[in-house]
Amino acid sequence: MFFPGSYPDLSLYLSYRPHATLPSLPMLARIPIRRHPCTPSSLFQWVALHMIFSSSTGFPLTLLSSRIRSYIPRRFATMSSTSSNNDLPRVDFSKTETVGSTRWMRLETLSYHVIPDPHDAGSNTLRKWDRAVRTTKKSENSVDAVVILAILKYDYSDPSRDEIVCVKQFRPPVDGYTIELPAGLIDANEDPAQAAEREFKEETGYIGNVLSVSPPSYLSPGLTNESACLVRMEVDMTLEHNAKNHERKTAHDGLEGCENDRGLEKLLLPRVGFLNALHDLQKKDGVKVFAALYSLAVGMSVNEDVPEPAINDNFPLINLEAQTHTIPSFSVAHKVATALRKSGFLMIKSLDLTTELQKRALIAASRILDMQSSSTIVAHPSDPKIYAMFNGVEFNIDGDIEQKFLEDLKEWYRAVRSTKDFLLRCIAVGLGMDDVDFFVTLHNEHNDSLRLLRYHAGDEHTGNRCKEHSDYGTLTLLLTDGVGGLEAFVDNQWRPIPYIEGAIVVNIGSILSEWTRHKLSATLHRVAGPASIGSKTPKKDLLRAVSVPRISVAYFADPNEKVSITLKTSSESSEKSPMSISDYIQWRSGGEGAERDGVAFTTVEKNRLSKN
Repeated sequence: MFFPGSYPDLSLYLSYRPHATLPSLPMLARIPIRRHPCTPSSLFQWVALHMIFSSSTGFPLTLLSSRIRSYIPRRFATMSSTSSNNDLPRVDFSKTETVGSTRWMRLETLSYHVIPDPHDAGSNTLRKWDRAVRTTKKSENSVDAVVILAILKYDYSDPSRDEIVCVKQFRPPVDGYTIELPAGLIDANEDPAQAAEREFKEETGYIGNVLSVSPPSYLSPGLTNESACLVRMEVDMTLEHNAKNHERKTAHDGLEGCENDRGLEKLLLPRVGFLNALHDLQKKDGVKVFAALYSLAVGMSVNEDVPEPAINDNFPLINLEAQTHTIPSFSVAHKVATALRKSGFLMIKSLDLTTELQKRALIAASRILDMQSSSTIVAHPSDPKIYAMFNGVEFNIDGDIEQKFLEDLKEWYRAVRSTKDFLLRCIAVGLGMDDVDFFVTLHNEHNDSLRLLRYHAGDEHTGNRCKEHSDYGTLTLLLTDGVGGLEAFVDNQWRPIPYIEGAIVVNIGSILSEWTRHKLSATLHRVAGPASIGSKTPKKDLLRAVSVPRISVAYFADPNEKVSITLKTSSESSEKSPMSISDYIQWRSGGEGAERDGVAFTTVEKNRLSKN
């Protein structure tokens, strides 16, 4: 159910479908959802709903859920059952009757038991339901088919040129031509990804790159137990094969007989204005639209109608794919690498880093930092702040703290660690490296840390709340409470990094910058106050920010200890000498213990500051 407003709720009612052998109790799942404001992958967000819901609850989600839009679930509310009998309803397959059968389809009558009426002990609890079954179905829960969401990519830097690959064909059951996504049955000894690659090439001639495969979805659970995996693909139009195929007529010579007889042809519709393109075809040709395709188009239209938040070009907001353990798409990898080349900073939103989890992590950080008597809390030697540092997920805290807060923080730790791996893959792909896991392998010892920080409130005379520095590791993922002042030194100016609810800040450390020969920028940054020199943040914003404490949770990724790095030492020697990661980090952090002098500057950083 969709209610107009700034943030709608999507209500999905789960009811028992005996022919699809879904879970046994009628339930209500109310899913608060938020729009993900990101260009190339916004059209895939309804796919994420299927993947997250199915994997989190174990409930298959019908592919035809009404009003699925380009929104992403942030959390799931409680799901309550209407009955205490966990065994009912259920199908008794021993009583299944075959009404009739053809080569491809079989009509069955199922018998299923329902929950007894508590007010009528003698009530009949056996019910009947007719369903259609594909004769090619291998088992009750096997996946029948794939549905393919493929995007033609002409220019990864310009998603407005993207096209969605559809097919038009005559469908006898509706006595008319339909517009659908490419689809097909999964052959024996094929997995869904292999079936999608084969079917897509057969129907369209293109060679696509599989990006993700959803859990099984049920196409029409009131009629059949047919299920399909939604396979997301990208088609690189710079490849010679795809470019040549693109120049051919829309009809494809490689179609099977029945598809050729039904006049199957590919249609390329624009990503921008997709819903209008479908409406035009309906009016012009009288075609009928596959419901899942129409749901996608409606979601994309809603996404286009809502204005994007104003974001500085230096710090782009990038939406990461739903499955952070998969290989990133070229478009997302290109955006990540481009941002890190330009400013060394970007902001990300991810299904793993939900707004709800972010809030819990910040609350946990605040509670821990309230423990002033704990030896875990340390005062910074030069900045007006306190912090606590944890190395590794299985940390403990000296002091009395509720276990809930520790678990929330560890959950955040695991989520950012997974996101870090995905970002490292994005960087490898964005830099054109053959080994997508090159950087991930260099981090497989998980030498990472989580730092909780609280900046003290100040006044109009307060300068930097965190002094100018660059990070010394490879990647930093920063969660803040929204209090302003964070700035980066870009184009020889201290520019404010905007705060966007639900997004976290990502920046490059000097080790990764050195590894890439400074193709990626380890950018100087700071937390400015009203008296900070050269700030481009409006003075009123800095005064408002400094009037309250500021909480942040920083995740720092460092490489494996035995990995070496080559860079200039502080003596500015013209000859480069190798340093171990541990030696380098000690040098960059200014030594050890409470007497250390903070973060040292590299020669490159000193030169940048001297020009300010």
